[in-house]
Amino acid sequence: MFTRPRNHEPIPWQHAVISTPLFTAATVYTGGLALGLAEDFGGTLPTGWMAIGSIAGIAAASASRWFRTGGTPDAPTRPLKRWYHTGFTATWTTATYAWLNWTAHTSPWTMASAASIAAATAAFIPAYAVDRYLRQDIIAAQWADEAAADRIDQSDWEQLFEAVGARGVQVGKAYDTRGGYAMPLTLTQTPYEQVLPLLRMLEVRKGDLRTGSLRLVRGSDGIASAATLYVDTRNVLAETIPLPADAHPLTINEAITLGDLESGEPIEILFRQNSILIAGKKGSGKSVLLHVIIAAITRCTDAVIWMIDLAEGNTAKRWLRPWAEQQKDANGNLIDRPILDWVATSHEESVRLLEAALAVADGRARRMKGGKIIPKPEQPALIVISDENSDLMAWNPNAVQAKTRGVKKGRKAAVDYIDAVQRGTGPNTGGGEINSQYDTVFGGKFNKKAEGQFVFPDYYAQVDLSKLPGRGSWYLLDDARQGDGGLGPERGKVHFANDDEDRDDIEQLSVARWNIRPDLEDAAQQDAAPFGYHERWNPDRTEWLADALGMATADTSPRSDATAGAGSRPAAPTRSTGTTMSKPTDLPSFDDYIEKAKNWSPPSSAPATPSAGGGNGSADPTVEKAVGDAMAEFERWEQERIAREAATNSTQTPVDMKKADRRHPRRDEVTDWARQAGSEGITVADVRDRLLALYPDEQPPSDTAIQNWFASHERINKPGRGRYFWTSDEDDAGE
Repeated sequence: MFTRPRNHEPIPWQHAVISTPLFTAATVYTGGLALGLAEDFGGTLPTGWMAIGSIAGIAAASASRWFRTGGTPDAPTRPLKRWYHTGFTATWTTATYAWLNWTAHTSPWTMASAASIAAATAAFIPAYAVDRYLRQDIIAAQWADEAAADRIDQSDWEQLFEAVGARGVQVGKAYDTRGGYAMPLTLTQTPYEQVLPLLRMLEVRKGDLRTGSLRLVRGSDGIASAATLYVDTRNVLAETIPLPADAHPLTINEAITLGDLESGEPIEILFRQNSILIAGKKGSGKSVLLHVIIAAITRCTDAVIWMIDLAEGNTAKRWLRPWAEQQKDANGNLIDRPILDWVATSHEESVRLLEAALAVADGRARRMKGGKIIPKPEQPALIVISDENSDLMAWNPNAVQAKTRGVKKGRKAAVDYIDAVQRGTGPNTGGGEINSQYDTVFGGKFNKKAEGQFVFPDYYAQVDLSKLPGRGSWYLLDDARQGDGGLGPERGKVHFANDDEDRDDIEQLSVARWNIRPDLEDAAQQDAAPFGYHERWNPDRTEWLADALGMATADTSPRSDATAGAGSRPAAPTRSTGTTMSKPTDLPSFDDYIEKAKNWSPPSSAPATPSAGGGNGSADPTVEKAVGDAMAEFERWEQERIAREAATNSTQTPVDMKKADRRHPRRDEVTDWARQAGSEGITVADVRDRLLALYPDEQPPSDTAIQNWFASHERINKPGRGRYFWTSDEDDAGE
């Protein structure tokens, strides 16, 4: 290991003419103040023993200097120099001990004591200059010894290069790095491309290096003969680097640290205007890296996260749990908003999200004056994270189309994408159009070296992903590391965030960060509204969250695949018994957040909500008929279910009946409004607005509650989306 100091002198201040006396005087004065403090606090100073110790110290210093400055007898000036060095040492040590004894009898806290030591220092500076001048041959010898030792190491490395077949490699003076040391190279005969594959053989020849500890980098000035050899003596990839506990706010406009490179330098990533690809097989640490990235971005006051998580929300649910369970933060505040602004766990929802992100990018582009948006809390960056991205890109053309356009157009509008895939091939990423837009690539563990050609195609000979230890170890390539002057892909270890099922580390990170993120600006929300942005947390689109957290919905009866999600909307999630969660049986924070979003209304000129399948949003008569038939079938099935439940409820005990009779005071009035609406029908929004107008002092029921009132009424049906209609006896006869 390279441990020798690399300064011009072993101790930087050892031979400095001005700084050495000043440093010595400051040290002596600090010692005097310490003695004064001890006496002020009642400590007794044995002045007699101090005097004896001072005399002994002066004698020891003078004798040491006498023996260290001895020279050859035939040097005529050596005795004079020796006497001067010894006399100088005896003089300044005597002055030092005299001052300490004097201040011990009086006090160091006076102007006189400070002035005396300042005057002595000024007097000794020229004397020390003479002392150094007379020792210039000794100083020169020290420098020569150090240079000779460095030259020995440089010569050893040059011989090693020669032995492995790299001729004409000149090794410069080494310098320390955080992970070891580095040496500049001058290539006089063997070019960089031929030296690069010889590094593994060089590691073997050196004998005390780990595999992969040598990295060769081109010179930053573009000169073909210049290169730098990095020798990593610290095994960063074998370390566990805990995620820092910091939760203070950050900005997306500055680089954020995700871990350490093998060189010991931090992995710093600028997420603004940066599309990122994360490729690695199962178990390589993709989920942990995503948790680390989310933990970093959720600290930004000018960034919002949308997430596509097609692994049944496995990554996102940990971050949403504190909100869904009504937890409180360290200050006792109820967590009443999700830390992730939108989460999609199905193809249908993912297409909505991607088209909404594209609409936000287009809207911002229309409104901007030119150039690029600089994210700020009032207009935050939108970061779209995709986990299991290949499941969507390989099978859904609508998602590929929206993603391709979004990646290309989002950069200037502060809309960027982070994709995690199991392979770097086109079908996994969405094709070459998307692949070409990635600015930063993380390559994780693979079983075969050949996978590197899909992740780092331009650095296949330099990168071997099969040799990564895995579990958080990655190759990293960004704009700064590409090109002729770049380092190429560098290895590093990202921070560790424990996402084990029996731990709550991720949930605690969410609790600490939940209130930092901003909301999208109103204009961006209007852009996303036609794609269901304001209904993104409605229960029929978040059943995966209720299922994952052990919650139950009001509608617990089984549904077939044909009817599941066909216009139905379960009640707000409630806690089921028998779980580890001891929370109330309602979710005011969950409903309140939905309520807040529902109160926002897009402008009348907003386009109609596109179809869930994406595309251009045009209506297909065949599809509409199929949907209508399915809705009618579902409504008939729902009425039969309600009739069965009513028959079952008739056998309830008096106590059960008492529970069942607990009705909202406005329920009957609301259902009567549906009867009065006649053929025009009524929407949940109409009911809410009327309740707010008639009863401004009351907290209105949630949208979910109103939907359940209508769904459970035998006379109220919803043939399509949005509007509820009263079915009269004549209608029944007509059927």
